[in-house]
Amino acid sequence: MASQKLKVAVVGAGGTGAYYGGALAKAGHDVTFIARGSHLDAINKSGLQLNTVLLGDFHLDSPATDDMSSIGPVDLVIFAVKSWGTETAIADMAGLVGNNTLIISTQNGIDSERLLSDAFGKEHVLGCTATVSSMITSPGVVTQAGGPGSLVVGALTEGQSARVNDLATQCVAAGIAAETHENIELAIWEKFTFICALSGMTALTRKPIGEIFAQESTTQMYLQVLSEVAEVGRASGIPLPQSIAADLLATTQAREPFIIGSMGHDLIANNPIEISLLNARVVELGTKHNIKTPANFAIEAALRPHEFGGN
Repeated sequence: MASQKLKVAVVGAGGTGAYYGGALAKAGHDVTFIARGSHLDAINKSGLQLNTVLLGDFHLDSPATDDMSSIGPVDLVIFAVKSWGTETAIADMAGLVGNNTLIISTQNGIDSERLLSDAFGKEHVLGCTATVSSMITSPGVVTQAGGPGSLVVGALTEGQSARVNDLATQCVAAGIAAETHENIELAIWEKFTFICALSGMTALTRKPIGEIFAQESTTQMYLQVLSEVAEVGRASGIPLPQSIAADLLATTQAREPFIIGSMGHDLIANNPIEISLLNARVVELGTKHNIKTPANFAIEAALRPHEFGGN
């Protein structure tokens, strides 16, 4: 894979999918974006404009469609739909997956790899975490304003290591901060811990992290969310370090103060939110393992009425 031009399908060309797919397209790979509505219409009419602090500003004339069956098998699927679109997207993308197709998911949460493996076979799915602050700012325009733009990939089954290394090499060549991880399940849970606090707290308060960390009470609650997720993860068999909550708090406090998590952006825009995938999932696992999760429960209870969007 490392020496060839990749045929790539980005399933969900929102902020995250467009950023990583856009980087690969900018580097000369054959990328098709799967989008919908006014965003799709704008891309087909005028192309996709990416304004990024990491890769610069650039314009793409890559193809876009809402019909995955028109694309055929690809080398790489970047699975980047929101959680509520997962089931439909998996059902519609069968034609993208050929004998040698790899699938990586940039979704939040801890369940994506399992769902994709159940549908297409473990041999096609790599573990992945993506961390970037990127969003659609108007139809056909995606802005990446913060975050490291990182992509961590790792093998889920025997025999995937060479392909993991090749993919990481391709991504680094495209300007993506990509790296491999020997225990990708651990990396996925580290990202899950991080995003439950970032998205949960910025959605709950409707404020960016700088304003959250300016208050002692919201900073304490942020740390408690992290601590609860880590405890649930360890009870689930994931070797999360004891220091992870304090470490992630410090890391996030060093980030751009204007950052709002994806669930916060969706809530403010009256879009559906991923509460069932994030803090509610922590509460569910906490109940399973007899671990109290009051901070995550508070976030779930406050945000459940907004789950399906609307005013």
